Amino acid sequence: MERPNGENPNPQPSWLDRSDGVPQLAASRHLETGRCVFPRVPATSPAAPRYEPVTLSSYARLYSHTVIHPNPKTGRTPFALVYADFPEGVRVFGPLDLPEGTRPVIGARLEAVIDESADGNPRYVFVPAEEAGQ
Repeated sequence: MERPNGENPNPQPSWLDRSDGVPQLAASRHLETGRCVFPRVPATSPAAPRYEPVTLSSYARLYSHTVIHPNPKTGRTPFALVYADFPEGVRVFGPLDLPEGTRPVIGARLEAVIDESADGNPRYVFVPAEEAGQ
């Protein structure tokens, strides 16, 4: 649904590709160097002609992580943020959803899962590949 000024209140994020019917992470590959960048370069960017769209694999390897410990007054529990390396040669930053009591392990195989956040907008999160039902 559009707003009165014609803006879409929930535009599809540049990191999301739904072209095959299955939501996947969207990146771009530079036509000359072959280097991938995430998120995808928007079609409206002046740089867009130098890139081709690519979708990333579902699986990546954990490169690095940090655990955030929010102020206890917020009521939020600690959570992990990671950098994950994809086979396409791109490193992606995002949240890691771990089972309670487990810790991130460098080199662990992760799956990128796309779902909706509490506000109804799409989001991506990494989960251990074993937890992804493989």
